Amino acid sequence: MDIINTINMMQRLQSLPEIYLNADKAVVKTVHAYFAELYETEVRDKSVMESGEDYSEYVAQSIAEKTVIHRKYWSNPALYYVPCSISGDPRHNWSLLSHIEIFRNDDDDNRLFIFSAKYPFPSGGLSNRVYMLKAVDGALKFEHKFM
Repeated sequence: MDIINTINMMQRLQSLPEIYLNADKAVVKTVHAYFAELYETEVRDKSVMESGEDYSEYVAQSIAEKTVIHRKYWSNPALYYVPCSISGDPRHNWSLLSHIEIFRNDDDDNRLFIFSAKYPFPSGGLSNRVYMLKAVDGALKFEHKFM
């Protein structure tokens, strides 16, 4: 290894804490934005469902809105992850998340991140919310959700 490569490696090692902090902030920002947009639709869904009125026409509109949000944040094209229903129980309330952890693979050629958090079940207890995000064209995108 020549001196230039050695110096570059040393500078990178010295910058790792800042690099990790910035990457963690980007992951949290992405997941938070996704949750915020979905939660807004879920609160509306709950209100419509609790109104007692016929909401059959509303369902298609809500799913279409959630699909637009999905396309904005997801890179995985699998239909499994595409929204297909509404619920009277919002599931993306950011303020209810706890025990947030972020893991990274540190591969410059294939940057992957795991966002892990706990989320309360409506009936009590906690569930795991675990997402894999990857860097796609300079932006973080969801790739998988683990149960």
